[in-house]
Formats: sequence, structure tokens, C-alpha cells
Amino acid sequence: MREVVAAAREVLAGTKQAPYAHTSHLQVRVRGEVVVDEHLRGPVVSDVFSVTKSVLATVLGVMAARGVLPDLDSSVGVVPQSWRQLLTMTRGAEVLDTDEVVALPGGQVAHFAAAAPVTEPGKDFAYDDGAAHLLSAAAGQVLGESVGEFARRELFEPLGIVDADWLTDPDGVTFGHAHLRISADGLGRIGQLWLDRGAPLLDPAYFAQLATPYSRGGPPEGLPYGFLTWIDDGMLLAGGWAGQHVLVIPPARAVVVTTGFPNFRFGPPPDDDLPPGWAPALDLVRRHLVPVLLGR
Repeated sequence: MREVVAAAREVLAGTKQAPYAHTSHLQVRVRGEVVVDEHLRGPVVSDVFSVTKSVLATVLGVMAARGVLPDLDSSVGVVPQSWRQLLTMTRGAEVLDTDEVVALPGGQVAHFAAAAPVTEPGKDFAYDDGAAHLLSAAAGQVLGESVGEFARRELFEPLGIVDADWLTDPDGVTFGHAHLRISADGLGRIGQLWLDRGAPLLDPAYFAQLATPYSRGGPPEGLPYGFLTWIDDGMLLAGGWAGQHVLVIPPARAVVVTTGFPNFRFGPPPDDDLPPGWAPALDLVRRHLVPVLLGR
């Protein structure tokens, strides 16, 4: 374990300077134990941006365990495409500018739903914030409550997460693509749930699909894609803008969480304090920590 802690110290040393100086937190869990937990800057609870997508996929796994998630190959209702096609980012629709949609005073779900078709659904991967928000809207309709309310009671509380705040659009729909505010420790607990293959909260068959590559994926992470989650050579990766990452490493029984603080402001127009050329601390994790965890 000393080697793991020493490697984590190298990661932390790298965050003291550009291009990683916006890094906010590093947490490392090994075999269920927190062995490194360092807060560097910014608020403890902050927006984890697109990591939200992987948490949304997790919520749907809880719905599956409760027997309330519709057949994944049925239409979600708010659009003709299926739950599976939205979960795998193979909706086949135009990818809209998220900042423009989020700036609307209402009707964001309808706006995303109206995106023009460009390819056959289920065929091609295209990273699409709209798909995730439509999933959240559809799940809320099935549940009869917002995804955020359900997640607080059925996911966060059982994991001991008390600091999560999942924002909604102006119509009260929980954002599906981003804007879950949660601590690095909260992300670590969710990562541990993934490491345990969803037990005891998620349906096992659903989690197996979540963790299986459906396509070769593409930008922004450039990795194969499962259910709103990246698959990196057997490791699960939830990734978000400004250096938000949860890396689950099953062979090492490890979870590594990094967060970044961009001081994001909704606007409009949206703004932040990220310096040009910034890079995610995940680069340092892959360079220094992952090889040690895997014994390479």
C-alpha cells in the first residue's frame, strides 16, 4: 500500500503546476478502504459535469432492480428511440449545442427531442448531451417523480451520500447530461458500487450491460462506450469536463476519483476560469498511479 500512496503523492505533486493546477481533489480507494483523500482547492461539493451521465445510468440500474425500468428496447416515449439507443449514444439525431439549449427559459426537453435525424438509430455513436437529458425526462415520467428525488432516496442515501444536489432545468426535469453537484467522496462511493458490479442496489443483468462496450465510442474520451460510461481496457471510466473522472480498476479492486474546479458560471453566456491548455489529472493518474495499482 505504501507504493500506492507514494504514486498518489506523485499525482498530487503534478497538480501544483500547469496544466493540472485546477485539480480540486484526489481520492483513492483500494479494497473498499480510502487510502488517499486530498482536497486541494475549490468547494468540496461541486458540479461534476458529464460524470452525471454515468450516475444517471446507475439510477436506471436501480430502477431495473425495483422492476420499474421499461424494456430497454422499447421507446422512451419522449422520442421514438429506445432506452438502449439513448443509453449508448446511438440515437442517430443531430447533436445540438448544449449551452444554447440550457439557456432557454423552458422547453429544453422538447428542444432536444426535436433534433433532426441524421443516421439510423442504434447504428452510430455520437456523444450527445440531449440523449442523456431525454433519458432523465423519460425516467421521471415512469417514476412519477424527478430522477433527482428518486436518486436521493434510492441511491445516495443507501450509499451514505448526504451532500449531493442534482440541479433541474426550468421545467423541473433533473439534468441528465451534467450539473450533479457532489463531493469526491460521494463519487468514490458510487465508484465502489460500480466496482462491486452494482451490488446490492442495481440489477445484475443491467449492470453487466452498462459495463460492456456497445461501440468503439469516440470523442471526448476516445474510448469504447457502454451505458453512458466509458470502458477503458476492462476499467470503467466516468468522465466530465474540467477534469472530473471516476476510474474503476477491477483487477486492483481500486477506485480513483479526480475532480477539477473551473469556477463555472452558467451565464448566459457561460463562463469559467480554466486556463488555456489545461489538462485533466487523469493523465497523471494513468502515468503514475494505474501502473502501480496493476503491479506493472
